Amino acid sequence: MRRGRLIGLGVGPGDPELITVKGVKALESAHAIAFIAAAGRASRSREIAAPYLRSATRELIAVMPMTQDQEATGRAYSQLVTGIVSELGQGHDVVFLCEGDPLLYGSFAHLLPRLGNLFECVVIPGVTSITAAAAAAQIPLGLQDEPIALIPATVGPKRLAALLQQSDRVVVMKVGRHIERVKEALAAARMSEGAVLVENATLQGQRVRPLSMVTEPQVPYFALILAGRARARE
Repeated sequence: MRRGRLIGLGVGPGDPELITVKGVKALESAHAIAFIAAAGRASRSREIAAPYLRSATRELIAVMPMTQDQEATGRAYSQLVTGIVSELGQGHDVVFLCEGDPLLYGSFAHLLPRLGNLFECVVIPGVTSITAAAAAAQIPLGLQDEPIALIPATVGPKRLAALLQQSDRVVVMKVGRHIERVKEALAAARMSEGAVLVENATLQGQRVRPLSMVTEPQVPYFALILAGRARARE
């Protein structure tokens, strides 16, 4: 009997039209989809994929608690894996939905160690929020031989400062409540000039602002900052 494939699908940053043609084909033929949803919230990846789903498609949902408790999140993943294994064992392909790209801070990376040696796994890349934000701001991510750093704002202050000093251009992700600390670090690294904040890239609420005009103490968690040294722009 044929065993199903686990397909990690990047659904992009938000606009359903940015799902790749290959991704749309996988969704339209999927027997089952799986995705993560935070407790009490709808899944954005499910919302993005919605236009391409058949009404008969089975849905496997892992509800993640709003906590840093590794045991709790581990249990949620384990329950999801049980449902996925059942579908794969019956010969049904399962498409796992990830915002952006499955392997760039994507939750699919948590499934590969659990299932990658047991079933065939396929990864369909997706448009990332990084490239979508650069397109929205019309700012090059890299020019010539410039190094680029991709930094979560959640890293500690000392590490953030060190990473900024080592790169000509940076993308700071997951800004959220760390906005003031990141602004201070960018100023110290001489990267404030020309820096922009991009919120909700490709979505209806998309907003691109010079970082110097951002005054609120907190921005959306998935907002990101594009910045570079003045000398790198010459």
